[in-house]
Amino acid sequence: MNGHKWALLLAAFLAAGGIWAMPQAREPESLRLVTALAVDSGGEVSVTAVTGVRSSENEEPEVLKGTGDSLTAACGDLRERSARRAYLGQTQQLLVGEGQNVEPILDFVVEHRELRLDTLLYIVKGAAGPALEASAQMAAAETGGRDPRGITVGEVLPRLAEGEYALVPALASGEDGRLAPAGWAALGEKGVAGYLEADAALGAALLNGKVRGQAVTLPDGGVELISSRCWAKEGKLNCALIARAAEGRPSREALETWGNGVLQAALNKGWDCWGLGRETAFFSPWDWERNKNLDVSALTIQVEGELRRGEKG
Repeated sequence: MNGHKWALLLAAFLAAGGIWAMPQAREPESLRLVTALAVDSGGEVSVTAVTGVRSSENEEPEVLKGTGDSLTAACGDLRERSARRAYLGQTQQLLVGEGQNVEPILDFVVEHRELRLDTLLYIVKGAAGPALEASAQMAAAETGGRDPRGITVGEVLPRLAEGEYALVPALASGEDGRLAPAGWAALGEKGVAGYLEADAALGAALLNGKVRGQAVTLPDGGVELISSRCWAKEGKLNCALIARAAEGRPSREALETWGNGVLQAALNKGWDCWGLGRETAFFSPWDWERNKNLDVSALTIQVEGELRRGEKG
C-alpha cells in the first residue's frame, strides 16, 4: 500500500479541519441515507448498500446494489438504480469482502470523501454483499451507540501510512446468513495478512483495550473483564488486567494465567498491530534499528491481574 501517499493526503485533510470537517448530511426527502456499504469484486467491483430506518416509524430498510469497473463507478451505478438518491455521507459501516484489494477502497474514502474517516471498517470472511443483505434489518436499525469493537478508517490509515499492521474487526456469515463477529483481521501493506481467532482474538482484544464486558471462564470460576492496559518495554510486554468475579471463586492467579496464554497466542501470529515495536523503541531510542522490526512473538509477557468481587465494572 502507498503509505507515503496516504500520509500526505491525511496531512492535507487534517490541515483543512480533520475528520469532523466533512459536511454533515441533512435529510431532505429526495435522499436515502446509507447506513452500511459492502464492497466485493469479481470481474467488476460490486457494492451493496443498506439504507437507515426509524424503528419508531415502522420503516423498512432498502437494499441497493451497483457495479462498475471501479468503486467510484459502482457507487454511481448504485445511485442511478435508486428512486431517491443514495447518500453515502452518513455511512456508519464499511464492509470489505475477503480477498479484496483494500488500497483503492481506502483511497476512495480519503480522496473522494464519499465516506467519512470515522466510518467503522470491517473485513468480511467471504462475500460481504450477500451477508450484509441478510443482515439488512440489523444494519439499518438506529442503535444509539457504536460497536465496542469498532475501528475507524481514520484509525487504520495512520498505521498503514507508517508501514505497520492495523487491527480490524472481522465478520462472517452465521448459520442464519447474518453477520456475526469472527475475530480480528491483521491488515498490512499487501492487504489482509491473516486472522486472529479464538484465543488469539481474545489476546488481540486485550492488547487493544477492547475487553469491557467480555465473559471469561476460568478453572475456578467465571469473570467479567473490566479493562486491560498493555505496554512494551525492554523486551517485555506488560499487561494490567482488571476483572470482576461473576461466578464461583475465581482466583487472581487463574486470571493472570489466562491473560498470559491469550496474549501469547496473539503475539505468536507475528503481526504487530499495536505498535509494540514503536513503543519499545520509544523507551530505547538508541536501539531503534532492532526494535523497529521487533519480533513480538519473542516478548516476555507479564500480566498483573486485579480481581474485584461484588460489584459491576
